[in-house]
Amino acid sequence: MATTFNVIFLGNFASIDLVEGDRAPSSNNSIADNANALITTPRMELGGPGNPIWKSIQEFSPGSTGSSGGVSNNSYDMDNNAVNETFRIDGGTEQTFDGTAVYNATITYTDGTPPATITAVIFQDTAGNTYLAPEFSANADQAALEAAPLQSIRIDSVAGTEYSGMTADRQTFFGFVCFVEGTLIRTPGGEVPVELLQPGDLVMTVDHGPQMVRWIGHRGTPCFGPHFPVRIAPGALGEGQPKQTLHVSRQHRVMTRSRLAERMFGSPEALVAAHRLVGLPGVTVDRDRTHVTYWHFMCDRHEVVFANGAPSETLFLGQESRATMSGDALREIFALFPELEHRPMPSARTIPVGRRQSRYAERLAANRKPVLDRLSMPQVSRPH
Repeated sequence: MATTFNVIFLGNFASIDLVEGDRAPSSNNSIADNANALITTPRMELGGPGNPIWKSIQEFSPGSTGSSGGVSNNSYDMDNNAVNETFRIDGGTEQTFDGTAVYNATITYTDGTPPATITAVIFQDTAGNTYLAPEFSANADQAALEAAPLQSIRIDSVAGTEYSGMTADRQTFFGFVCFVEGTLIRTPGGEVPVELLQPGDLVMTVDHGPQMVRWIGHRGTPCFGPHFPVRIAPGALGEGQPKQTLHVSRQHRVMTRSRLAERMFGSPEALVAAHRLVGLPGVTVDRDRTHVTYWHFMCDRHEVVFANGAPSETLFLGQESRATMSGDALREIFALFPELEHRPMPSARTIPVGRRQSRYAERLAANRKPVLDRLSMPQVSRPH
């Protein structure tokens, strides 16, 4: 679980918690007194064909106060008289948590998977912005939320209105920063499929030669929406790069090298997310798969390794990857690298912000330049 996780924006509606400081027999301010505001005739259904709700996935992260004012310091409570607990959506301005309730709901999927009934955790900010939250444990409702791409949610009835608040540690979903199973990683002894690597094995890196794998993890998922991998055809990044078709998750970064990178980013080499390169010749979203297993691994530091011959990153433990990893995986990593629990991981190369990565890819395409220019730049450089 994590305190940064993905949610689905449902829209802006009347407040489900009108009165602050409600008093119930067992607790203070524990009732979403207007939860019925989301129960309409006909029953409210959000999303549908042509407008699936999976497209409204956003990242929830704690604001400056987070859940510190909650009943247990691990929940966003419903009493704004006591403290305004804040959160951010996609890193934007702070929003003030207002209320939460649980609803009986029916979800449908875009791929024809039969509809599922769940108890949906729904919460709001004080402006009425309304979100579907993931579960706080890996239960049947969470499995239903991840079973296939979500097309719609119909809110059928109120299931519960009396809670101390919304638990701040929740499941994470809809994000991977990894290699697809079968990717060949260069080692001192030759090319090895990523799924066969073990902690203690050596991999070849661009900057530091052979380096030991310290941690490796994997996760299987149905392919839909952001779960589809990116396919990079042989030679799509530059001459002989990659040697064989490379499949990575959309957020996985590959290395670029060019004079354009130096002009735009102040460094001739940078790491760019695979999905930012989609549209360049030979770089596409692989929508032919129905299921994929993603693998990621870490060395003592963030490294650039060779995946199907192309330079690509090891796991970079930034905010994005932390938000998509299980609590067990993070605990394993922090046991190995306790310093990373409270400070950012240094990156092996410049990582430009997303919109600049997209602009960079557009300019490469317009000028018909390769992602990896072997002729104009040194083949190996040291970290900035």
